[in-house]
Amino acid sequence: MEPLFDSLALQQYILLCSQVQDGGLRDKPGKSRDYYHTCYCLSGLSVCQRYQTEDEETAPVRSAVLGPYSNLLEPVHPLFNVVLKQYYQAHEFFRSL
Repeated sequence: MEPLFDSLALQQYILLCSQVQDGGLRDKPGKSRDYYHTCYCLSGLSVCQRYQTEDEETAPVRSAVLGPYSNLLEPVHPLFNVVLKQYYQAHEFFRSL
């Protein structure tokens, strides 16, 4: 099956066009940074980095991360936009109620 998107190109766009010099991320060039777009850009980067991994426990291959491997972000749940570790903790908590 063909990939839905070019994960390296999307990472490059986010890092080169959305990143603000003073910190934070924006929707697109010409717009100002804000918490909303910073959150969703970081989540998008995380999803891009792990897009073709077999499962969430497997670290992505080096070539899946644009730039140095230290750019690797925590995995996020793609629907709930929460770091996976916190998602599983919340899921267990509410399941037991």
